[in-house]
Amino acid sequence: MTVYTVILLKKADRELTRENKKVKTILDNLLAELGQAYDQSNIKQVCLKRGHEWHYSLITTTMKKGGPLILGFNWGASQDEKYLPQATIIETVFKSGDVGSLSRIFPYCEKYFGNDFLERTSQSNYCFFRSKNESEITSKDIALCEQIFNRLIEVIEPSSILCFSSKLRDYLFSNGKVQAKESIKISYKRGSVQMTYEPIRATLTSGAEIMFLPHPNYPMKKEARDEAWKFCCDGRVL
Repeated sequence: MTVYTVILLKKADRELTRENKKVKTILDNLLAELGQAYDQSNIKQVCLKRGHEWHYSLITTTMKKGGPLILGFNWGASQDEKYLPQATIIETVFKSGDVGSLSRIFPYCEKYFGNDFLERTSQSNYCFFRSKNESEITSKDIALCEQIFNRLIEVIEPSSILCFSSKLRDYLFSNGKVQAKESIKISYKRGSVQMTYEPIRATLTSGAEIMFLPHPNYPMKKEARDEAWKFCCDGRVL
């Protein structure tokens, strides 16, 4: 490696650091707006009434644009657990956190997108407010988060979104948030019952590509799950 090459690499690192700082500033501003949105939310009133401290989070992110995004409906909470509101955005590797059952998607991600996929992945939710049950999130709560979510997508520019929430899938389709769709029907048996699952490749009205895949906790045959991942991910570069 020549001296000139080393200088170029150091310059690229500085530029990347500046870009990361710029992304952090914007995300911290969105986080401040999220705090104001939470103050107006129905779920905050539920928490105050029941003595819960669940609050909200915006994103777990590498702070780099153009990586994949794991997306759910909203952040979960345990009944008696206390959660602080996210105070600032820090650079975090998705797989190093407490990802729970999502750890079971790691082999699929590495198979279809390479070993560095999880190092580039961010995680967020369409609704940023925590709750024990998805049913505790009202339409007002979702509306308070939607504009912030759309701006979040503009900032991080995900290469693609992987969604494992059937509730979010149904919400996006029923509310006209999806502008294109490809899917197949996968049949399998659950005991003596014939089941059908529909993996979907789609585009949000924002232009972001999204794939709807079965949640790791969704009960289905491994062969059917494999087929769903193959339909959505085979041959795609994220």
